[in-house]
Amino acid sequence: MDSTFYVTYISNHNGSIRFYRNPNHYQDSRYVTDPDWVREESEKLVNSLQTLEISTEYDQQAAEIISLIEVR
Repeated sequence: MDSTFYVTYISNHNGSIRFYRNPNHYQDSRYVTDPDWVREESEKLVNSLQTLEISTEYDQQAAEIISLIEVR
């Protein structure tokens, strides 16, 4: 698998996110010629899913700072 990845995340709407690595391109010829290899690679991606807790302790302060930003 390529060494360059996107990190894709999903909010759990509870102060945590789930994230996984996703290849930035699928140029390996095995994607169209080897369904077993594709299945294995897909399972690796699904199994790489991790959960990260995000502190919400400073949400109010962040909101106050953001409200001061003027976009011109």
